[in-house]
Amino acid sequence: MRRYQNLSAVLAGSAITSAIVITQPLAAQALTGEEVNNIAREVTVLIKSSRGGHGSGVIVAKDSQTYYVLTAHHVVDNQDNYKIITHDKKAHRLDYSKVRPLPGVDLAVVEFSSKKKYKPAKLAKSDTVSEGKPVFVSGWPRITTVGQSAGGKLVRQFTDGRVSGFLPKALDGYKMIYTNTTLGGMSGGPVLDAGGRVVGIHGIGDTEDSKRLQREGLSPEAATSIAGMIKPGFNYAIPINTFLSLAPQSGIYLGLKVENSPAGELGAPYVASAKPDKRDTIDNINDVLSTVNRTVNTINRVRKIKLPF
Repeated sequence: MRRYQNLSAVLAGSAITSAIVITQPLAAQALTGEEVNNIAREVTVLIKSSRGGHGSGVIVAKDSQTYYVLTAHHVVDNQDNYKIITHDKKAHRLDYSKVRPLPGVDLAVVEFSSKKKYKPAKLAKSDTVSEGKPVFVSGWPRITTVGQSAGGKLVRQFTDGRVSGFLPKALDGYKMIYTNTTLGGMSGGPVLDAGGRVVGIHGIGDTEDSKRLQREGLSPEAATSIAGMIKPGFNYAIPINTFLSLAPQSGIYLGLKVENSPAGELGAPYVASAKPDKRDTIDNINDVLSTVNRTVNTINRVRKIKLPF
């Protein structure tokens, strides 16, 4: 038995003329944790603000040389000169006038243009994962105090865990609960199932209750500061189903690879290496950001060449 799903594609008046037909087996291909990580590496992006902060996102569609990234809206909610950094450590301009927030939830679609080829992620309906199923979060966490002491490099993290439940009522769209370890900066990054498909967008990590700390004797200021640094261990994502249902209401119609089949069990669990993979490490963020200017300058030099006739 095979299932089919057609999704036409248009974004804010820019049409993708061919419909995408996805043929799906009854169950997604069984992958190892390392194979899921390799998929996550290619589709996860870093979204850098000129003000110093950053978040994450995931490439979900393309139209010719335009790529569409799904992220948490709070990552780009302040107008700024953002850059999107892809897995090859190339920086791309984010046109803020084309940021598309989704109504009532913490999601947004942003875009960038490039002649280079990048692979969009496969999506899976969120109801294909249930409590106890393995999930992975991919994103670029902020540099912690320990990280600064270790050289101050940005390192993409890929963490494993399990779905622990679903909120009975969504909070700004957040509903899926999981046990993966996360840090600030990973907001907007994808939550992937055992088949390497995006089932949610990460954006909230639970924190300690500041009022409880105040009851134990801490001042309100100290309690608030400390509570934000203590994570009980649960994190939250907006299910992909929410994006799929709300996108058309915002005039967003993308050529998406969406599957309805459940993910199989992992072929082998994910085991993090002792040292960060060079492919996941940014030694100097300024060097990466400067690739935007080098690309623009190269294009300008080509335009200035005079033909000999």
